[in-house]
Amino acid sequence: MSSISFNINLVVLLLAVVVSLGISLLSYHRISLSDGNRKIVLLFVLRSVAVFIAFLLISEPILTLISKSTKLPAIAILIDNSKSMGIKDRLGDRKKYTKEIVDKLSQLKIHGEKKFFTFSSDVEEIKNFTSDSLSFAGGVTDIGGALRKIQGIATQENIKSIVLVSDGVYNAGENPIYIAEKLGLPIFTIGVGDSNIQRDLKVVDVLTNEVSYAGVETPLVARIESAEFGGNEVMVSLYDEKSEIAREKLSLSGGVNEYVLNFKFIPKEEGLKKFTIKIQHLPGEVTYQNNQKSFYVKVLKSKYKILIISGAPSPDLAFVKRTIGENKNYEIISYTEKRSGEFIEGNFNIKDAETSDAIVFIGYPVKTSNVEITNKLKSVIVSQNKPFFFLMSRTIDFDKLKFFSDVLPFRFSRVLADEDVVNLFITEEGRSHAVTDLKDRNHIWNILPPIFKLRAVFNAIPGSTVLAKVRYQNVETQEPLIIASNLGNRKSVAILGYGIWRWKLMTVPNKEFEGFFETFINNLIRWLIAPVEEEFIKFKISKNFFSEDETVEFSSQVYGEDYSPINDAEVKVSILNQETNEVVREFNLEQVTAGIYSGSLSLLKGDYRYEANVSRRGKVLRDFSGRFTVGESEVEFLNTRMDSKLLREIAFKSGGLFLKPDEIEILGELITSGADFKPAIVEKKREYVLRSRLEPLMIVIVLLSIEWFLRKRFGLA
Repeated sequence: MSSISFNINLVVLLLAVVVSLGISLLSYHRISLSDGNRKIVLLFVLRSVAVFIAFLLISEPILTLISKSTKLPAIAILIDNSKSMGIKDRLGDRKKYTKEIVDKLSQLKIHGEKKFFTFSSDVEEIKNFTSDSLSFAGGVTDIGGALRKIQGIATQENIKSIVLVSDGVYNAGENPIYIAEKLGLPIFTIGVGDSNIQRDLKVVDVLTNEVSYAGVETPLVARIESAEFGGNEVMVSLYDEKSEIAREKLSLSGGVNEYVLNFKFIPKEEGLKKFTIKIQHLPGEVTYQNNQKSFYVKVLKSKYKILIISGAPSPDLAFVKRTIGENKNYEIISYTEKRSGEFIEGNFNIKDAETSDAIVFIGYPVKTSNVEITNKLKSVIVSQNKPFFFLMSRTIDFDKLKFFSDVLPFRFSRVLADEDVVNLFITEEGRSHAVTDLKDRNHIWNILPPIFKLRAVFNAIPGSTVLAKVRYQNVETQEPLIIASNLGNRKSVAILGYGIWRWKLMTVPNKEFEGFFETFINNLIRWLIAPVEEEFIKFKISKNFFSEDETVEFSSQVYGEDYSPINDAEVKVSILNQETNEVVREFNLEQVTAGIYSGSLSLLKGDYRYEANVSRRGKVLRDFSGRFTVGESEVEFLNTRMDSKLLREIAFKSGGLFLKPDEIEILGELITSGADFKPAIVEKKREYVLRSRLEPLMIVIVLLSIEWFLRKRFGLA
């Protein structure tokens, strides 16, 4: 039984009739044909109907189709198709037992329908189900998601109960107990597997730094669990992508125990590198799939090159240079100008600036500074967005300094030769900024010895951050003293005073200041060389490790510098095989909402690299790259015991029953004996918003085309 309803405002309907008839009358009321008016009436009707439909579309009418049918009662049979269902435990082969169970369920006699579904990360209905339909290849188990799927179709399909066949070990989605309690359908659970402790060794977790340095020792903690292997010794090894790099021997105790192993390794090359912890296999393990765990570490280059250019030898130069040089991750290249304009270290090589990771000016440029060198330095800073640190001095040449105004985080005017002795006070922004944040020691800033400052008007450029301001004795001013800028993909820091060596030398007797100067200078350099965190354009992968049945998901956010979303960007992604470097797939992310793009794909097992670029109107805005792995996220093997407690709880909360495989014969009677297990009238409703469909528009076009053809035929065109 079916019915049709048309949802539209009555006033709009009457208005559509009036408008359509009016337009047609205006077109044909003065026209007549010698052979009669029947043809005119036909044309009048065609135009009226076309105009009527076109006018109705403006009001967005909704066409509703309702069909009713009698549905037999049905049971939904949910079968866990994940990898853990393929384990061979002490009770035997779970694959074999599961297939025997579903064969019995297929032969179950009920007065209704049996609908078979398999699930792991998603749910799929199998129309012509046999035990061979099971692959046991799912990478995760989402029991809650499977129950929600049945809940969504239960009314339409007259599903009266659920049979759940699983080992009860869920590792994705919501807690199925909560869903079962609110489902409104009895769930009969059938447990597969041994609920006792299984003999097993597994890597539970690996903890290490996500970022490390090439050539620098890095700590790692591995959590290992053993069950029922007392008296054995195993070797736990750490591998990089080429070979074993560390190993530890582990003596196992009886029962279930967790061990913590500490490793130290030295990454050799920079980049996103893959490492793996592996446990030696022992005979009798329930599975070897959980004996290893891989992880990625972003390895930065071991030495950062810092170029220091100074206008003359000075205590500030000596103290800053010594502090930076004490950090083994930094390599210093220094040029100190003599009065003649030459450098103490010899001829200046512009390649040192081009290959540096940050450039430091200490009292540079001065009057004798070579103009050609300053031009080249500015060109490198601008073209390569070099991080830049400027420290004032008494001998600075402000005329030459103006040449660097495009890269400095401040502007200056009314410069006098006089100097003042000043203190500083930290700003609220400075207390939380990476350059000046000393955590629980921020009070030190306000009690530092005074330094010197030239009498001039200094102003921070718009968008920069004032970290500290000038204090004359006890009077706080708005004059900036330390400024940081992160604009246009270039970082810069400026200290508009000099004599900062006093912060080190004059505080030596006081232990409260111990390490202050070193911490500040290292914070400053570390912030400068850290990659610019682009706030406006972002690209990310949902995670680094995927199971084979999971989709690899990417997303991107694209905004302008005014934080307005960019809706005409193109986000192109290339997937390459890590080993062969061959392009596997290329695709574009689709826009899902203003400024946000996403896309996903499925891949075979392997190591991959992605390269993405975000462009707009042919101009590349930013490039991204990274790595990921498909097929090593074996969460299915972290718990190898059948969770009978969870299965019993699901059954109890839903009003069902937990059954053992040999109790399936009574299942048919349990299900069909319920008073609710009977046919029902199921109503299916489909709604169509006609304005968004092509069919009504096509009807209008066809009617007007027929009218035009007949007018030509009747000699009225």
